[in-house]
Amino acid sequence: MNQKFKVCAVMVCFYPDKEELSSNISAIIGQVDKLIIVDNSEEPVENNFLTKNHQASKIEWVSLKQNLGIGAAHNVGMKMAIEQKYDGILLLDQDSNPPENLVSELSSGIEYLKDQGIKIACLGPDIFNKNTNEVYKPLVNKGVELNEDFVEKDVLISSGKLILADAVKDIGMMDESLFIDLVDFEWCWRAKKYGYRVFSSKRARMGHMVGQKNIKILKVYNLLIPSPIRHYYQFRNTLFLLKRDYVPNYWKFKALVERSIEFFLYPIFVSPRLQRFRYIVRGIIDGLYSRKGKFTNG
Repeated sequence: MNQKFKVCAVMVCFYPDKEELSSNISAIIGQVDKLIIVDNSEEPVENNFLTKNHQASKIEWVSLKQNLGIGAAHNVGMKMAIEQKYDGILLLDQDSNPPENLVSELSSGIEYLKDQGIKIACLGPDIFNKNTNEVYKPLVNKGVELNEDFVEKDVLISSGKLILADAVKDIGMMDESLFIDLVDFEWCWRAKKYGYRVFSSKRARMGHMVGQKNIKILKVYNLLIPSPIRHYYQFRNTLFLLKRDYVPNYWKFKALVERSIEFFLYPIFVSPRLQRFRYIVRGIIDGLYSRKGKFTNG
């Protein structure tokens, strides 16, 4: 790891599988200068599973004792990293599998891109489905190759991306009002509003899982299956972002088409059908009335 570029990893967890979490901590701890774990669980996770092999002296564990959402949890860790003068902030989910070259490749990549005069906000790895090894490929906006190693993107998912602390000072923190879905995309689009650029590196690949599983509808439409409550945030936050001028028009059109299709597909094909439908409808209503933050039954 380039010692001139100090990296603090921020890992957010929510009722994690401790064995998987332990493995992922072991995979990243030797690559970074510090690891901040932000526990978003209402009932704090006991961290007594940490051993010398986890290099516990490099870990700072923060229990929020409530679920404040992914944006707020990231912000807690990011603020700590900035206050402690780290140059880069690596965002990680509890279930992402960081490869051993992740930080070294991203750090050197950032230095290279900066040397090219590029105003960079963040650099992330190529992401693949850790269960199937299939690379996640968007239908549109696949990115523009800068060279054989780097691709300029509109957005990156949060997990695995290395953010420059100085960029955060200009762009701002994550939008906590979105709570979970599209928080990562919104930050990247906002970064572009301030003249920053976003890249992925082909030299680093990381396993991740988007949704609980995927299914093919009529052998044509690939449907990601999240937990039912995620439909609420997906539909609501889509309506929020449609109103923002820095969100690209191609995404607005694509999102409207996808949400329209999903409005019918989820309640018809994916159980629990009625529960999913109710969350979708509530998300649309709250999106129209600009009700932000965490879902409430009231």
